[in-house]
Amino acid sequence: MRKKNQARAWVYIPLIFFAIIALMPLYYLIITAFKDLNEASTMATMWPKSNALIENIRFVITYPDYKVVRMFFNTMFIFALKTLGTVLTCSLAAWGFATFKFPGKNIIFFALLTTMMIPGELLGIPIYEFFISTGLKEVAYLPLWISAWFATDVFMIFMFRQFFQGMPKPLIEAARMDGYGEFRIFFKIVVPLNIPVFTTVILLYFIGTYNDLYGPALYISQKQNWVMANSISIFENLYKSGSSDYIVPWNYVSVASLIAMVPVVFLFSFMQKRFMESVAGGGIKQ
Repeated sequence: MRKKNQARAWVYIPLIFFAIIALMPLYYLIITAFKDLNEASTMATMWPKSNALIENIRFVITYPDYKVVRMFFNTMFIFALKTLGTVLTCSLAAWGFATFKFPGKNIIFFALLTTMMIPGELLGIPIYEFFISTGLKEVAYLPLWISAWFATDVFMIFMFRQFFQGMPKPLIEAARMDGYGEFRIFFKIVVPLNIPVFTTVILLYFIGTYNDLYGPALYISQKQNWVMANSISIFENLYKSGSSDYIVPWNYVSVASLIAMVPVVFLFSFMQKRFMESVAGGGIKQ
């Protein structure tokens, strides 16, 4: 029994060590929110010498450009359209690859997988020029979600396909014999039996949309259209005067970051069970 406890301790010690390292950035973010402007901008202390949390929060939430409710709902609008388009089109494409037989299926799927090696930024210039020339750059956030409606996320197609291949084939054949069409089979049988993977896609897209800095910085310029990613840059560039030397108010940036983290933590706390089921390969197997 003693040897068993010692062996377990040797497992937990490195896990605790690496967990502490992983949590250090979060710890420093929290303590920076307690610092005043002078301490946060000039001293890298591991414990705050000042206690200006209330003043920092008051400054952030009362700042004129910090319309956090509007930015949150702008973000949710993009998230809803991106997620709905991806879930619908990528899952249907994956169902086709997992179920039907057609000439060149494996070659086409391999070609899709190879596109994952192409950096997204490589296509940034032609896509940006397209939206500029067509006048659609800031129309309903089109550049940030329209591509999701054309099954362009190859990784999601791959993940959906892996789950759908685990579906019991006799169940699908029985549904076809009962007169179910392919769309009815998909929405009545396949979707309910693969809830973990759909939940995971929704969670990943929420986090991805919420944390996206590149897209909003490129396509959003009007303040009323700002999203949560812009809420942090508001304070990061608060004292930017145009020169290369300017003070970054890390105390305000930290408070804005913590406020922005709340919906992500809240969502993950409710969806972590489904997420872990998907990561563990949950779903019906043959």
